Amino acid sequence: MPTITELARGQIATPAGADKMRGELLSAHTVRCADSWIAVATVYSDGAAEIEVATGYDGASESWRRREYYYSFEKATQALAAYEASGILTAESEL
Repeated sequence: MPTITELARGQIATPAGADKMRGELLSAHTVRCADSWIAVATVYSDGAAEIEVATGYDGASESWRRREYYYSFEKATQALAAYEASGILTAESEL
């Protein structure tokens, strides 16, 4: 069973929240903000990372509505902060 760390809405937009997400993802933990979004990272031996972000949990189908992949913790954090503000998850190439 994976470890899931909860962040409160708006916390990702703060430096402390962004640092917490990065640390938890590097520790192979899942980071979640209620049913708004969830993030999980795969960290490779060369230090590169792939961060999967899913948004809009649908309880009826028990699935997330949208997924995007990021290759930078900073871009993933930026996308999540923007998502919380606008409701739109931006692809890494659009940031």
